[in-house]
Amino acid sequence: MKNKLFTTLLLIFIGFGIHAQNFGEAEPIYTLNGFAGGSYFGLSKSFDISSAYGEFGLQASGQKGNARFVSDLRVRSGSFFGEPKTILQLKEAFAEYRGNYFDISLGKIIVKYGKATSFNPTDNVCPKDYFFLSADIEDMQMSNFMLKTNIKPANWLNIELLAIPFFTPSIYRYELFDMNIMEGVDVRFDQYELPEVGFENMSFSARIGAEFSFADISLTGFHGYDPFYGFKVKDFNLAPPMSISLVNQAEFYKKNSLGLNLSVPAGSWLITGEAALNHTENYKDSVFIPNPDIYYVAGIEKDIWGIKIIGEYIGRYVFDFEKATAPSLPQNFADPLQLGNYANQMIAYEIGKFNQKIFNQYYQINHAAMVTFHKDFFYETLSGDLSLYYNFTTEEKLLRAAVKWKLSDELAISGGGQFMDGPKETIYDFAGSIMSGMFLSMKYSF
Repeated sequence: MKNKLFTTLLLIFIGFGIHAQNFGEAEPIYTLNGFAGGSYFGLSKSFDISSAYGEFGLQASGQKGNARFVSDLRVRSGSFFGEPKTILQLKEAFAEYRGNYFDISLGKIIVKYGKATSFNPTDNVCPKDYFFLSADIEDMQMSNFMLKTNIKPANWLNIELLAIPFFTPSIYRYELFDMNIMEGVDVRFDQYELPEVGFENMSFSARIGAEFSFADISLTGFHGYDPFYGFKVKDFNLAPPMSISLVNQAEFYKKNSLGLNLSVPAGSWLITGEAALNHTENYKDSVFIPNPDIYYVAGIEKDIWGIKIIGEYIGRYVFDFEKATAPSLPQNFADPLQLGNYANQMIAYEIGKFNQKIFNQYYQINHAAMVTFHKDFFYETLSGDLSLYYNFTTEEKLLRAAVKWKLSDELAISGGGQFMDGPKETIYDFAGSIMSGMFLSMKYSF
């Protein structure tokens, strides 16, 4: 704990101890912009209207000399999965000092790592709201409160250090899934409990990035709680003859991750690579902790006939792999002891299998691919996107198509749809009934 405290104080000392050249006598520069509009997502198997809401966003920033601030406030009101809500979200808000060789920022900041476009193995810092269904995938991105420093000893080199004092998880809505896959089994999800706020539960991240004419290369390191998480069985009740009520609860885990990002232009081609080696502890004794693994993405990008085409291979290798196995049936169903033991073993098997699936560790090696197409029309007033994903190991699939029409510089209409599916009891099978559907949005920006 003392080492972490010392590191944090050292970053602050460096930030304010380095000579600030001059905060400047120039007039401050302020910008104020935003948007208002509406969004609809629906026609899924489970919901005719998954979400329908009006949204107002206001972004303000200002700079004078080396001092700067950024803020982004969103307000949404409507229906979300059948529940009427008004949501106030402070998406970003931070103050910053910028120098020639050193920057320091404090507040709610969005940090994204990775060169890949679809899946990012090194993007461990900020959570996402995966069930915020809209026309813009970037709406899923969430911020974290952090102290961020950038040291720039040369114009081609940047060292970024992050200290995150408390944990914010990603948002999943597994309680919306139809998880009652076995007759007589009622599966529910309970509210999670966040780790206590303190130095022992802080997260830290570092990134060293180098930009050359022939390549962009970065190394990343992360220690702390993963925004992703697994589940444990909080409670279950067994009633004869075989009726089970099962309550799952999200549980969080720490990991150490070492990553590499690479981007290399090769003529008219762009080659990208991204990989992360993830290390966890106590995974054999805790069903909600994934095994150590290596997660990697390799991609190529090229413009052909005015169409930007990005192809990516996504892979994962799981260390110390053991597949969850179903228990044997009891010899005597009339024996309460044998029946109780079987129920306990079956519950452990089901939750273990479920965690392996959400961690993409149900198989030791996982292979998937994604292809994305983008095309602009009519002087970029109309654009189209198409993404296709297929997991060769699990046979899960995703298709997403979107069209955006800019009626003017201020007004844009977006529409499209997405389809998710997979074999029975896969994650895309569960999610497909919620997250497959059509979307439409209209936004006025100012």
